[in-house]
Amino acid sequence: MLFFKKILNFSQESVKALDKRGAVRYTVGHPFPFKSIVTLIGHDGEGHPILNDDKGQDWSGRLVNISATGASMQMHSAAIAIRGEPCWFKFSLDSYLLELPGTVAHLRSYPQYVLCGVAFKFPDFNTQKAFLQVLEPVAIGASLVPVDTKKVRQDTPGLVKEQYKNDGDALLTVWRQETGHAIHSFDFRMNDFGVRWGAGMTELETYGISPAKNVGKKISAAPFSRLTELQQEEVRWLFCLAVPNLPKSVPIDVRKFLAQLVA
Repeated sequence: MLFFKKILNFSQESVKALDKRGAVRYTVGHPFPFKSIVTLIGHDGEGHPILNDDKGQDWSGRLVNISATGASMQMHSAAIAIRGEPCWFKFSLDSYLLELPGTVAHLRSYPQYVLCGVAFKFPDFNTQKAFLQVLEPVAIGASLVPVDTKKVRQDTPGLVKEQYKNDGDALLTVWRQETGHAIHSFDFRMNDFGVRWGAGMTELETYGISPAKNVGKKISAAPFSRLTELQQEEVRWLFCLAVPNLPKSVPIDVRKFLAQLVA
């Protein structure tokens, strides 16, 4: 059921902390690799629900936003649903499939499509953890905001550093050539893991962050940790899932540059 087997291992304590900050909605960018499908119960010609409809009807569409408690999807205007009706929300990527039971939160009609909101009903903690693994890369990418240039330490001669961070431990650092402003290198820390690349490198480099340790009265800097091959592969996937959700506050040339590395 879990997409990530070696990273993003949420504990029940960390999930409780997420619940306290509220169900923040994150805009899902395009093209986010996960495909989404909502299974709605059938309705008759007058719009009444068919109560003995065991299978329902699948509606695919574009995932618009996502939160810790639900998601909204844009789909065909022929879809019919009533608030409170049971439904299923499915996330799929290659051979991976995550199915979540839920209820219809809203169905809003527009000229060319309908917007269906679903509130999830997690049957157990493992299912919730599996969903949080889908949510986390979206949250990492979508929540980044520019750091005030006055607060960015310029410490590399010939290069100009710019940074984008969120309220947690996600930080995207980009170095540009001082002349021409072409992208020279970047480092994208995604909480406990990261991906970096610099001019002359033939492939992305992945890394992990070890927790800082108390040494007497001082706290040592968190050193880099080695990753296994499986961890490296999953960190690259985390990067691929986070990049499509970068907001417009990140310059378009940076978004395009990172998107090329994902593609």
